[in-house]
Amino acid sequence: MNDREILARPDRTIIVNVPTERATKRQAVTASLMFAGVSVGLSCIYWLLFVLSGRGMLSFDPSSSVLGAARGYIPTIAAVVTALAVFGRAELSLIWARVSRWRVSPGLYGLALLVPMGASLIVVVVASLSSTEVAFDPGGGTLPKLVLIFLFFAIVDGPLGEEIGWRGFFLPILLERLGPIAASLILGVVWFLWHLPLYIATGRFEMTIAFLVGYLINNVSFSFLHTWFFQRSGGSAFLAIFFHTAGNYFVFLLITLFPAVEGAPTTRLTYLGVIAIAAVCAAISLSRGGSGSAHDGESAGSKVLDL
Repeated sequence: MNDREILARPDRTIIVNVPTERATKRQAVTASLMFAGVSVGLSCIYWLLFVLSGRGMLSFDPSSSVLGAARGYIPTIAAVVTALAVFGRAELSLIWARVSRWRVSPGLYGLALLVPMGASLIVVVVASLSSTEVAFDPGGGTLPKLVLIFLFFAIVDGPLGEEIGWRGFFLPILLERLGPIAASLILGVVWFLWHLPLYIATGRFEMTIAFLVGYLINNVSFSFLHTWFFQRSGGSAFLAIFFHTAGNYFVFLLITLFPAVEGAPTTRLTYLGVIAIAAVCAAISLSRGGSGSAHDGESAGSKVLDL
């Protein structure tokens, strides 16, 4: 039976990982290029809406909350379109299997929280040591509010809509024909390119050379970390959603609970440095094959997850 036929079974089990040779080289290349093109292309269209709106050529405001939330689901749209065009409906079952694979080691969830939390705490320490008056502001949010905000970040702020595409589809396709180092680099660059039109459209950041270089390093670094978690968890995009949410969330907590840190000159450089160091460690582990693999043992047969 073709590996990309429907993989659901009558006993409600579903194949999570299938042999790495399931996609031909042509399919893998086509899918990678198509996904990247659709993702970045739709991002550019979002930017174009702002340009047209600024010239009075649109009757609606592209900065509305609905479009703002929808833009985060561009990678999901690209994944679905590409999966159907290149592989057929069976690929959607594989994407869903990765996204719904939440039963991974609790230690991985803990580490996914520890990395961004540790980076944020180091930022606070460095800022305080560099003569910045860092004051804790508990009025920045109550505990119930902060918990709800975590869920908000996951669903509305990007992680859910992005990671279904990035780690639920694109990364596994890249890993079909590339090693984890090359796959992480390529995904990180495409991730960076996808964000640029969105940020230019909203004017969220000043597009200086320093910002662009720093943001590219940030995206590539997080791409390596995501690949490490993906490999270690046996291919869980659910963990990627959790890790992505944690990253956004702890940055939010950082500037909410320590408002002075946001304007400190050391903040961005410190955070970027910590994440880059963590990424180098992840890359070394990936290059040595020490992270475990989403494809371990697949040549002998696919892993099965009991749903």
